[in-house]
Amino acid sequence: MKHISEFRKKKGLDKKLNLSTIQIALECAADANKLGYDYIANIDNKTEKDAFIVHTHLNLIARIYEQIEGMLTCIATESYSSAEALARVVQEASINLMYMAMNGDERTITAFMAKWHDEHIRKLNDWKKEIADKDYSDQVIPLIDGRISAIHNYSEYIELAKSNFSVNENEYNDLWWNSLFKRFDALGKASDYFSIYHRLSGSSHVTAEDTILHMMTLQLPLEARQLIAFEACSYSIMMSRIVINAFIDAVAFCCIRQNLTAEDSLNEFKYLKNKLGVAIQEISKDAGIPSENAEESKERIEELQTRLGIHL
Repeated sequence: MKHISEFRKKKGLDKKLNLSTIQIALECAADANKLGYDYIANIDNKTEKDAFIVHTHLNLIARIYEQIEGMLTCIATESYSSAEALARVVQEASINLMYMAMNGDERTITAFMAKWHDEHIRKLNDWKKEIADKDYSDQVIPLIDGRISAIHNYSEYIELAKSNFSVNENEYNDLWWNSLFKRFDALGKASDYFSIYHRLSGSSHVTAEDTILHMMTLQLPLEARQLIAFEACSYSIMMSRIVINAFIDAVAFCCIRQNLTAEDSLNEFKYLKNKLGVAIQEISKDAGIPSENAEESKERIEELQTRLGIHL
């Protein structure tokens, strides 16, 4: 309950707003975040390499947790499509962090940074070429040049990391693949790419799926559309819990990377995953997970109509 009270106050949410749909997800994410920080932040780094890895992991954990807070705020305020878009960010970032922790090292992180920098500079230069003959180019190009100049310090930092950790440009793609799917696959989570990450693209890319469903249901009774909407919202809630499960894994992987072996501490992460797993299972039927047979499907629809007071 402490996490919910702090979250409500921090986000300026009304005291009467029901936060039951996010309570377990928030508690599990907040507890995992604290477990990770309390362990990793207190590591006595013996080398520059160790400190580079530790502070990168801490930064990424904090950034993912911030996205989780945004996602759960969307759920709490019934902005479900926005919650799914943020859930995709949480899933992708968690997979990237897992890969860094378990399959990477300081050279992996350096390539991660260098590839972002080079791509960003390339895009800025492409932008300059695109507007070179526009009548407003003399106003905009100096702004682009200002951005290029501003991130020059980034380049100096990255070059220092490349030198210290012996990273060459021709190694970037081997150290940090362009393909996110390869990172899913390397972690043994290829199926999650399709069932979670790709599935969430409907909201992040505003694809045709929801529009097709809308058009197909225009002629249905209001009650039927209300039941479909309830299932869609429940699905968003379920997915928010599923991606937090990935976040917990990512934090645990970072701790294990830093030699966490104490069974009691590892069991705390397992407890959070189990608690979240129960919550995912509890909402799965409302979220439209397929029934085993026609009879079960009929019973589910009847129970839902009774519970919601919506009758076809």
